[in-house]
Amino acid sequence: MTQQEVITHIQQFIQQNVLAPHIVITETSNLQDAGLDSFSTVEVILFIERQFGVAIPDEHMLPENFKTLQSLSALVLQLKG
Repeated sequence: MTQQEVITHIQQFIQQNVLAPHIVITETSNLQDAGLDSFSTVEVILFIERQFGVAIPDEHMLPENFKTLQSLSALVLQLKG
């Protein structure tokens, strides 16, 4: 799976299930600024773990890993390694 494919899956989930309908995010959008809070971040983590078959260990629960779609996809690919 490519980084772009991972970005697309996560982006679709966030836009359909987390953000207000009028908010559009790109791969470099700051997700917190777009409206992700701690509760919706947990939803995204659960989605990633189910969708990509990875567990995100505590040491990877860092703000920089959840900043953008790019950083999230890099984390997924690293964990799938």
